[in-house]
Amino acid sequence: MMKRLLAFSFWLLAMGICVAQAQSKDDQLKRIRAIYTQTKQQVADNGKDGQPPLDMHIHVSNGSMVSEDFALDDETDVHYYFTRSKKEPDTDFLEEFSCYFISEYWTSHGHDRSREFLLDPEDGHLLFAYMKGETDAGFIVETRYYYDAKGNLIHQIHKTGNEENGLSETSPDSHSWNDAVSERKKYQEYLDIFKRLMTPEGLLDTSNETHRATASKADRLKTIRSAYAEAKQKIERDKASEVPHHITVLCHDQKIENYAPETIELNYYFDEEQHPKCYFISYHKSSMMFDLYEEYLFDPNTHDLCFSYSRGREEGEEREWRYYFDENGRCTERLSNAEEIGDGYSEKVAADKYLQVFRMLVDNNE
Repeated sequence: MMKRLLAFSFWLLAMGICVAQAQSKDDQLKRIRAIYTQTKQQVADNGKDGQPPLDMHIHVSNGSMVSEDFALDDETDVHYYFTRSKKEPDTDFLEEFSCYFISEYWTSHGHDRSREFLLDPEDGHLLFAYMKGETDAGFIVETRYYYDAKGNLIHQIHKTGNEENGLSETSPDSHSWNDAVSERKKYQEYLDIFKRLMTPEGLLDTSNETHRATASKADRLKTIRSAYAEAKQKIERDKASEVPHHITVLCHDQKIENYAPETIELNYYFDEEQHPKCYFISYHKSSMMFDLYEEYLFDPNTHDLCFSYSRGREEGEEREWRYYFDENGRCTERLSNAEEIGDGYSEKVAADKYLQVFRMLVDNNE
């Protein structure tokens, strides 16, 4: 009799755990769907009613010429939507940026893919990942993954088919396009790019300092100016090319209250290689109150920063700065019409940050 009572007690306990887990899963799914609906409305309202938009758009164009008559396009668009806040509104100058929704669209020669990542508005972890991909033959795969607060998969939906006959629900192993782990990894890659772009510059890593032979200052300046002219020509050719190689980052936000909205545009230009190398970066930050433009040129041989140019305009006054660097990254020439001129260190820090983002984008796009 005692054994029967114990067995019955354990059965009741197990059933209670199963019911609690089912309720917890159902509650989480309801919460995710409610947040998704609210977030899509928030995305639709972004930039409306006279408010500055809070979003960032990254466009990656990296096609290739297969033959003289055949070009293979490859383009990726990533959109981030975010909020801003301060831990201490009265004392903090810098703000923190919290991403709440990421969308991706990729296309290449008739194939395309769309993605959405929904982040928890409370702590920023991934709640939901959606992917729809279609081949040039019309075969479609559609997936939905739902996660709990610890990143564990709690529910998934898979569909395959085509537009003509419709999609039907299938098992997770009906395709090899993605899974819950790969989608979470892709989300993390995109989030890391956002965080790196929206975090202030840090310090340079000096552990990889080089000790190359250096040319004379006059020869080095001549080489840099020649490389700059060639880079500008390559950029013009790239803009006119059927398969351009560039990345554009466009960010809208209002960083400080009571100030005019700002727009930031960051452009990367790189060579078509198995492992693309960036040769030129331009940065433009503007508002109704000021305008800042920067250029970063990278050595064609070493791919290290060799020249930076900055132009700032505020309240009708314009200042320019030029920094030239030798083969080991030391600033050897500084030109400016401003009263104060630095040593080129902050320019090297900024260039290093932008290059980190470039490598993340290129690696993420391969």
